[in-house]
Amino acid sequence: MRNYADVPNIHTRIYAMKSRLFSLRDYILMIREPETLPGHVSGIQDPIQAKETLFEEQIAPIFPLVAAHEKYTPFFIAHLRQYEAHNAKILLATAAGHHSFRQWYNIGPFAALDRGLLEERLSLDDVKTLLAGIYQDETFRAISGYRQLVVHLDDCTARNLYRSAELLAGSAAAEFREMMLKRLAVMTLIWSYRLGVHHRLPQEKVRFYMDKFQALYGGRAWYRVGLEQDALSAYLEQKRKDTGQEPSVTEVEHYLEQTYYAWISRTFHRDFHSIYCVVSYLWLLYYQIRNLFRIIDGRRYGLAADEIIRRMICES
Repeated sequence: MRNYADVPNIHTRIYAMKSRLFSLRDYILMIREPETLPGHVSGIQDPIQAKETLFEEQIAPIFPLVAAHEKYTPFFIAHLRQYEAHNAKILLATAAGHHSFRQWYNIGPFAALDRGLLEERLSLDDVKTLLAGIYQDETFRAISGYRQLVVHLDDCTARNLYRSAELLAGSAAAEFREMMLKRLAVMTLIWSYRLGVHHRLPQEKVRFYMDKFQALYGGRAWYRVGLEQDALSAYLEQKRKDTGQEPSVTEVEHYLEQTYYAWISRTFHRDFHSIYCVVSYLWLLYYQIRNLFRIIDGRRYGLAADEIIRRMICES
């Protein structure tokens, strides 16, 4: 049964919000004329404060949607909590003695973590106990390594997203699972490449995380990973042929994210009355926020406009 838009007209609202997302032309203008950046952040000297201000301005329109359609509420909250996972990583990095930019994602009334935790000098065990309670997952307590904790945190975030469709039924549930399985496949490939190349983990350890993914999401997810892996392998082969070098982790992540961006951009228009447009919009906004951050960081480090644009995830 088709999940048609109801009284709150959430799909109409999403289409209107989508029309206000920035284009490549808008980004180019912001790079050349920083005063055109949203949120009046061009006058803020501290880049972390600028990004925090910008994030709050960008994410605020999502808050009224959370309660607009009760069947979508769990997904909206799970998506917002995805940003908060970054805050949890800051707490983990600080407790483990790793350097981390203390940029905080404020998701307002839906936050499970308070920024005041940054000042509490938490031990790693303190943070593990905190996350075990928030994610209802005692596995956090048993993990000792910082890197493994970060991977497990991403696992929990992805799992919560996937399970957030519990109130959906029929075609809406199937559509949601389709979109999430593709996203989960992209995340899995990013992590496997990052662990194998950047962190130099043995292949058997990388395989362990891949098998864990299959155990969590089943055969259909593994099939989706296979499809994405085939496309990635073709990209890697072409890159090696063109440059004579192994692509960097950054290049691989950019390719996978750009591929997903292109897919959700098309998927948004698949059916006005479906959940496709709702899920696609949230991911398009996610990429917009990342692009705005890249402009702030690019200008901070004196990057050329072409280099900033090259690092963005957007239309060509």
